[in-house]
Amino acid sequence: MSRVMTIVPLLVGVVAAGWGAVAFGMHEWRNATEEAVVQLEGAPSARGEPVSPDTRGAPELRANAAPFQRVSPAQFTTLPAPVARYFALVLAPEQRVVQRARIDHEGQFALRPNEWKPFTSHQHYVTAPRGFVWDARIRFFPGVPMMVRDSYLGGRGTMRGALAGIVTLVDQDGTPGLASGALLRYLAEAAWLPTALLPSEGVMWAPIDDSTARASLTDAGITVWMDVHFAPSGAMSRVSAIRERDVDGRSIPTPWEGRYSDDLVSVDGMKIPAVAEVAWLLPEGEHAYWRGRIASASYDYRECASAEPSPGRASGCS
Repeated sequence: MSRVMTIVPLLVGVVAAGWGAVAFGMHEWRNATEEAVVQLEGAPSARGEPVSPDTRGAPELRANAAPFQRVSPAQFTTLPAPVARYFALVLAPEQRVVQRARIDHEGQFALRPNEWKPFTSHQHYVTAPRGFVWDARIRFFPGVPMMVRDSYLGGRGTMRGALAGIVTLVDQDGTPGLASGALLRYLAEAAWLPTALLPSEGVMWAPIDDSTARASLTDAGITVWMDVHFAPSGAMSRVSAIRERDVDGRSIPTPWEGRYSDDLVSVDGMKIPAVAEVAWLLPEGEHAYWRGRIASASYDYRECASAEPSPGRASGCS
């Protein structure tokens, strides 16, 4: 009996120390995420000051690069037909242009094919300068989640993963492949902030056929593209691209897809897909690794101050 009385307090102490470490790790993780969001939103243009899109490779935008505050149907006249139909469907007349967004998701994540684990996530976006911070909690073990944070800030991609915020599993930062993959992710996820896909935001559209067009975007010297497939309703149904995938520290260009539901949610006049799924298309078969549903979506819109006109450039915002 005396031995039991000795062991029990020791076990209680070990458990308490373990839970204390988990609580501390998650607290430190939250602090690091908050710092990343502050950095994301701290750039001058993220505070609503005048911005110009990155128009490298887009000569038709250079002559008048004043920022747009509201969407005009005149912006659709030169777009491929399926793209024009898409914007007519998902944007309200005189739609305000998104400057910041917060999208919360809940769903499932699979590190290995078909090994799905529940997750919740919070993602912050800024459209000028472009960037995001994604913070997810994946339930691998009861009470001990895996924390994952991906970001694209200043043309730089990062990926962090830690069990309970303590045991580091992934820590990658600053490689060209990571930046390219993160920017492509931003472009594909713009389905949840569709004004970010407008030509005035630097996205170039090229026709493929009556239901498909190619979107390309240049940022910080990085150019990415994706083929966008539209449903008969006009909604975006699927995107496909070659995306950089990390394999044992090497960046491997790999076929990749994002798929969106026909179920659209209306928020502030915009229609966005309620459900999506993402997959790598590997030689050995498809690896769907993320599927989620919108839990909430909120937006801040661009506010533009008047600017001094210059030759060939309008002043202020449209």
